[in-house]
Amino acid sequence: MRDQRGFGFVSILLTLLILAALYLGYFKMQGAMSGSRAAGISALDASREVACRTQRQQIERDVMMWSVNHPDEAPTIAGLQRDGLHIPACPEGGRYSIDGREVHCSLHR
Repeated sequence: MRDQRGFGFVSILLTLLILAALYLGYFKMQGAMSGSRAAGISALDASREVACRTQRQQIERDVMMWSVNHPDEAPTIAGLQRDGLHIPACPEGGRYSIDGREVHCSLHR
């Protein structure tokens, strides 16, 4: 009968395979975490752009309603504010301008 002291070849091989899998999994997880962080940032940028577009659309509706009461005037941001309409700010700090009946943002086109 053989003496069972020490490790056999198969147990050492299995241990090395498990360690290699853990090692590779760790680095794969690190790459995924940095990628998800970048994806989170781009998702925030996209949501701010959508918020800006929604605000521009609301301002365009306000311009249409304002134009009914001021048919001979060209709409301006100052004119809308003078009549008590609240003009929201772009979520990323852009400035709104009115061209005809279209509202543009200095950051989002």
